[in-house]
Amino acid sequence: MKRFILISTPAVLFTAIAYAGMGDVLTSWPAPPSTFNRVNGITFEGNYVWVKDRVCETGGVVKCTKSGSIVKEIGFPYHYWNDSYGLAFDGTYLWTIFHQPVGAMLFDHYVKYTTNGSEAGGFVAHPLPAYYRSLSVSWDGQYLWTDERRYSQERPDASKYTTTGTFVASFAMPAYVATAAGYYHNQLWHGGLTPGPYIYGSGIGGQVVASFPAPGGSCYAVGFDGEYLWTADRNTPQYIYKVDIDVVGLNPGSFGKIKGLYR
Repeated sequence: MKRFILISTPAVLFTAIAYAGMGDVLTSWPAPPSTFNRVNGITFEGNYVWVKDRVCETGGVVKCTKSGSIVKEIGFPYHYWNDSYGLAFDGTYLWTIFHQPVGAMLFDHYVKYTTNGSEAGGFVAHPLPAYYRSLSVSWDGQYLWTDERRYSQERPDASKYTTTGTFVASFAMPAYVATAAGYYHNQLWHGGLTPGPYIYGSGIGGQVVASFPAPGGSCYAVGFDGEYLWTADRNTPQYIYKVDIDVVGLNPGSFGKIKGLYR
């Protein structure tokens, strides 16, 4: 909910300062058209947003302006399965997850691509069926973060890996089913279906720092542009939302970020 404060000055000039609250949608636009209308990855390259469809063999990985104008589209060609989950940008490469057989086992295969769509390496993790399939990948400036859950676990873990696949650390996520995850300011933000549909912010340790209803009633991807959270819903047509996260990451005495000044 937006909050408005009227300030009186000696010249009897009233100024209304508008604040955006936790989870307020600041703008939205239709997701780029794709085969399945299922964007499941959002990440940022400078002032541009990359969004990725679940099926991206010949296209479906789209670079847009922050207002939704398409700049270019590439595909993530792969030799086995063409559906993938999550999207991260490490400053040079785009990362996504394929679920691939390796011998008699199934693994999550983390694959990196150039921004022109050429495969550039990767690693395998999370043997299936001991694990559920991971649905997201995010970059914190040094490590890749992902969701992972053993069949024996009730809730998934958020785990971080080096870009060569070395496990670093993990913590339990508060949502029973994580549908997306995005790293921001030493917090991991993710969608959850149970309880939910909400978007949760977790400190690196598992404590919930904030939560709010997912825009559009669902969450299928989460990303950060350095200031705002961006997410995609699961609806048809699918929308991309720019969302405020209010006081998270600010000093406890703060009352939110000033988003506009109206006279």
